[in-house]
Amino acid sequence: MNPSTHHLPQVTQTPTPSRPAGGRPLPRARLVDSLAPGSALRTYWLERLPETASRYQLRGVTGVIFMLFGFMKALAMPTLVGAPGLHVASGAEGFARLLSGLGVPFPLFNAWFVIVLEVVAGLGLILGAWTPATRLITRLCALPLAGDMMVALLVGIRQVTGNPVVMDGFPVMNQFWRLPLELGLGLSMAYLLWRPAPRRVVTRPVPVPVPVEE
Repeated sequence: MNPSTHHLPQVTQTPTPSRPAGGRPLPRARLVDSLAPGSALRTYWLERLPETASRYQLRGVTGVIFMLFGFMKALAMPTLVGAPGLHVASGAEGFARLLSGLGVPFPLFNAWFVIVLEVVAGLGLILGAWTPATRLITRLCALPLAGDMMVALLVGIRQVTGNPVVMDGFPVMNQFWRLPLELGLGLSMAYLLWRPAPRRVVTRPVPVPVPVEE
């Protein structure tokens, strides 16, 4: 044995503590623990929750309407515009022309984006009740659809206040059913964002008196 190495101190590696001196876990450790299998947060977002009958109807009606709007933008744009005498091409090109009249940048890209969003998110609202991650899927679908309805409501308010959207000299989207329907859809999406799943029913044991035999 070499005597020069006999008295060298041994160096040991100490593990990096997941908790600082105060005892609270580090932010990264808290995030990892919250997403670990079996954690309460992971279970909260990924569990499947049964829906009530009224919420089934809300999901189904709003989902079908959004999908119908998306298909109408892609296939029946003249009906959606509602301007007799105005020639509007069907498909995303016609919807892009409307978005261009509203001053939306990149109209063709945004036209396809809105069409796909309404169809896919509308379908997600319907299927979210039968899939895992009920809360997560519901909010991921309701959030962009709520933004979609906010834009539609702004256009509807513009129509009501006497500043309609004009295409080739024709006022378009001046339909009486638009504003109440869009308002109802917007409020429905706000409700699903606030409560993406029904409340849990907590059952508590009820004490039952037991007769005591003498």
